[in-house]
Amino acid sequence: MTAVPGTLSLPFGDLPAATDPAVIAPHDPAPRLWLCLFLPDLPLEVVIRGAADPVAILSEEGRQRRIRWCDPVSRAAGVEFGMPVNSALALLPGLSIRPREQQAEADALQRLALRCLRLTPRVVIDGSALLLEVAGSLSFFGSVDAICEEAAAESRALGYAVQMSVAPTARAALWFARAGSMTRLSDAAHLVTALVPLPLVVTGWSASVCKLLRRMGVRRLGDCLRLPRDGLARRIGAGCLADIDEALGRRPELRPGWSPPERHASSIDLPAETREAGPISAALDVLLRRLEERLGRSQEGARLLWIHLQHRRFPATLLRIGLLRPTANAAHLGQLAAIHLAARQVPAPVSGLLLEADVASLPEGIPADFFDPCPDHAERFAVLVERLRMRLGLGAVHGLAACREHRPERAWQALADWPAGSTSPAERPVAVRARPSWMLEEPRLLGMRGDVPLFRGPLQLGAGPERIETGWWDSGDIRRDYYEAWNPQGLRLWIFRDGRTGAWYLHGLFG
Repeated sequence: MTAVPGTLSLPFGDLPAATDPAVIAPHDPAPRLWLCLFLPDLPLEVVIRGAADPVAILSEEGRQRRIRWCDPVSRAAGVEFGMPVNSALALLPGLSIRPREQQAEADALQRLALRCLRLTPRVVIDGSALLLEVAGSLSFFGSVDAICEEAAAESRALGYAVQMSVAPTARAALWFARAGSMTRLSDAAHLVTALVPLPLVVTGWSASVCKLLRRMGVRRLGDCLRLPRDGLARRIGAGCLADIDEALGRRPELRPGWSPPERHASSIDLPAETREAGPISAALDVLLRRLEERLGRSQEGARLLWIHLQHRRFPATLLRIGLLRPTANAAHLGQLAAIHLAARQVPAPVSGLLLEADVASLPEGIPADFFDPCPDHAERFAVLVERLRMRLGLGAVHGLAACREHRPERAWQALADWPAGSTSPAERPVAVRARPSWMLEEPRLLGMRGDVPLFRGPLQLGAGPERIETGWWDSGDIRRDYYEAWNPQGLRLWIFRDGRTGAWYLHGLFG
């Protein structure tokens, strides 16, 4: 079958013409726009920093060790992609051959993804590329070009070179970026025409599939589109055809979004070992600013900090700082850390610091004053409690919560960490009469004058009795009749008469 040049005359599963609006995926009524940031030299960029010698990255294929990436100095000396390692060393004896560092690449992509969260909440990591869904961000940034400029700035700030493309589908944007075409395509009706000239290498298909297609004379995506769909599927598999359908918008793309990790970790080495508070505090400020930047971009807060003071010959000194509620305020975290550091004796000089933080969503609420650095009353309360704990100790400041219990001495409990809101339904107290604000730890036996109980004089009984008879199931059985009472000095007391012994006890004082 002969195709007319410049057209797609052969069917590819009833592929619509380039101007047919049916190219847009019927499964997704909302239009999408994807920005792809492809980092072609990322394996080299994560290794080359700080290297004094020329650097090349290996690509091991079976028993052959060949050059996959090389820096500009190596290329100027004649080292090139695919060259055997021995040949490269013969050209440049001082060449530093490094293996590929997959974990460093993953960390670099996550750092860039975190910075890109300010452009869109939906970020996807695909190999050495980031995919950003930016249709909803256009109203804020104004144009696709403005978003691309912001994304390029974020990449330059980290020192990574990127190839960017924009397309209505994520896979098409990825393929354009891999090809280095810098495409800015927002209309899905032109996807077919734009994809036709792309080489097969941009698809990321296996080497065996690409080799088979080259033997068939297929070297570009347009060649694939001109072949009968069923026959092509038998030769290269349904997965490759599904990739083409996703790129054309004929098949929904299921891509899990990336979310920042719940644990933040950052470290710094000191120029010299020291016990002085100044250099340690300065290094900690750097780590806290990194944390604040991460929290600000992800709209989250830190709820628990671990500060590791590292020593060369001793185990690290660990400082734990718990927070009542998540916060992204580095100044507040620095104040708490300074209080903790001042109270801690360091067993050896500090050589470096490691800061770890558990991250959680910030509490909901509307600020009372836009210009107030600590606008929320609950936030002020949390700051006060956290500072008191740092100075007095964790167990010296705690909260109180009511329990579903009739026995007064068991109707409350101390809380080490408590929210600034109401108790949960399981903790709501039983509906009872008024209780005194000051309860004795143990009821105090009262003296008697005849049948009248005494406390700094004879007591006059008021409201009562309130009978409490419970606890038989847990060996805490009580039988009491409670009364309000006044003594001659006007003190309002809460007393009870034991139902088994007849003795009177003081249990609390009203304010």
